[in-house]
Amino acid sequence: MKYALVGNPNCGKTTLFNRLTGSRGKVGNMPGVTVSSTSATIRFDASDALIDLPGTYSLHATAPDEQVTQNVLLNPAHPERPDAVLAVVDGAQLRSGLFLVHQVMEWGFPTLLVINRTNDARFDSQALARGLGIPVLVTDALNGDARAFWNDVKATAPGVARLAPVGGGPIQGWAEAVQRVCTVVGLDAARAGFLLRRSDVPTWMSREGQTVIHEARNLLLNEDGSPASPAALQLHEVGARMALLRPLVPDTPQQTDAQAASRTTRVDAILTHPVWGHAIVALVFFGIFQAVYAWAAWPMDAVDALFSRGMQWAGERLPDTWWRSLLVDGLFAGIAGIVVFVPQIMILFGLTAILESTGYMARVGFLGDRFLQRLGLTGRSLVPLVSGMACAVPAVLAARSIPGKRERLLTILVTPLMTCSARLPVYAFLIAFIVPDQTVAGIFNLQGLFLFSLYVVSSMAALALAALLHRTLPKRNEGGFTLEWPVYRWPQWTSVLREMVSKGWTFVHSAGRVILVVSLVLWVLGRFGPSEEMAAARAVEGTPAEQEAALMEASWMGQIGAFIEPAVRPLGYDGRLGIAILTSFAAREVFVGTLSTLYPTPGSEYGSITALQSRLSTEVHPRTGKPLLNVASAASLIVFYLFAMQCMSTVAIVQRELKSWTWALGQAIGFSAFAYFAAFVVYQLLS
Repeated sequence: MKYALVGNPNCGKTTLFNRLTGSRGKVGNMPGVTVSSTSATIRFDASDALIDLPGTYSLHATAPDEQVTQNVLLNPAHPERPDAVLAVVDGAQLRSGLFLVHQVMEWGFPTLLVINRTNDARFDSQALARGLGIPVLVTDALNGDARAFWNDVKATAPGVARLAPVGGGPIQGWAEAVQRVCTVVGLDAARAGFLLRRSDVPTWMSREGQTVIHEARNLLLNEDGSPASPAALQLHEVGARMALLRPLVPDTPQQTDAQAASRTTRVDAILTHPVWGHAIVALVFFGIFQAVYAWAAWPMDAVDALFSRGMQWAGERLPDTWWRSLLVDGLFAGIAGIVVFVPQIMILFGLTAILESTGYMARVGFLGDRFLQRLGLTGRSLVPLVSGMACAVPAVLAARSIPGKRERLLTILVTPLMTCSARLPVYAFLIAFIVPDQTVAGIFNLQGLFLFSLYVVSSMAALALAALLHRTLPKRNEGGFTLEWPVYRWPQWTSVLREMVSKGWTFVHSAGRVILVVSLVLWVLGRFGPSEEMAAARAVEGTPAEQEAALMEASWMGQIGAFIEPAVRPLGYDGRLGIAILTSFAAREVFVGTLSTLYPTPGSEYGSITALQSRLSTEVHPRTGKPLLNVASAASLIVFYLFAMQCMSTVAIVQRELKSWTWALGQAIGFSAFAYFAAFVVYQLLS
């Protein structure tokens, strides 16, 4: 049997889904968490499947993620159409939740109401069951017994409420229009009325069905004889449905405990204050980036030392063969350049997960809405923008929660400018060439301050681009920002820890696959080359470093580096740095791993990131005679990565979401061109 989880945002659907299926879907006390449907089998009973649908306040969806829920329930031929619905409602926010439940019940689905109980909520579940005419179960999605809950679901048959469809009220021609749609399209009266209240027509319908619906809408007139607008029809539906709900649940209190409500109000008075609220947001994010450096210092040093000793051990004990060089100098060196930054990634994701879980991130969206609207964005844009600090791919997907097409377009176009976690290893590696590892006032780490400034600059660049596009693109009146604030909750520590481990592993796994391919290709290109030139290079006498340089210059790698060096020379780079930049377009974090392969560090610090930084600070640029990575060249690299398109995956996901290669390629080329120009200016000013 196939069940669908339906409910408002932040009602506990995904938490319940994870506990019942064993999956690891994104959980957060904020909007836009679930942006597409997810299905899995019940871990207690493989014969039953569960579908987690995106949260929505109404089936009259406006945002793409909400349309996923609408299409699954509306389309009779949808592959994920459920046999029954588990309507999840937050016990502290019953009023808004029951509106959606009533819509689902009207469509004739066997429905089981699941109230996710909170400590503050008061309600009479038996009275609610009698009033609605469907079974009601009460659970704790986070801490409850998942197996016992599912046994209750199996023992309770979902009920089909016999509800009369909400009519057209004073709208003339309603009955005739509904009958025409039912006869031709083959839908019931409830779904026919739903389609008549919409300004659009589902794309899955036949051309004939779409034509009939458009014709039927022309029959709908106001009392004065003017055409009835979809907005007026939906407004009447809201009033009629709420009027039906009030007598159905007369004994169900709608308010949470007064003391708890008062406590939440007092906290919001501080956190959402027009002045202090913004200051607190700045302090919170400032603290996050300080923690990324301060808390991650010792685990990063430990990981770096572990890999260095392991690679040294392997280099000393394995036979001197080509495959030892491939393993140690190629694959292991590249992977070490990534794994060392995992502690910073985990800390960043853990702290942001805490902000999401508590409900604070929704307040941040509220604080930024007025300012963002001036730039053509909305408070809902904050979710993708903040998510962009983790990864641009899910951030672009999160833009589905934005109802307005123009606002969604602007959000998708500027989100890749936000500094993602894949850039964090690049920044952490390069900052060491610019800012000393020192503490100011005994608290503030200078490198952490510099990292925070990079995030500020990237955010300002994203907002500046939004303002520019806002003035350029045609304007549409798409309404304001509306969001029901989630209640404050203590962080879900299990979910936070799972998020840290999951994101850390995902970071290593996704980057590792790319590194394996890149390292193999780089090793082959660096080991082989034109036979005559390689023979001449092997005959060179001198120090091991001079012999290594001669072989690298003669190899195919050297040939490629010499070819692209004229393009990167104005930025202060040599050919090998240019190669590292090229490989990083597959994934930004590959940059450090590529440098580890191109600049091996033999000796007691074999494979150490610290040793790699030391070598690059003393490696002489063949043309300038300066250290390869100095303040000017390192700053130039940072600026380049600050503005350049993140990776090929981002280009692909932008194309998929916007369904336009013009926007996707224009974004990638435009960002990269501006990054090149900015890096050139920085290098010329500092050199």
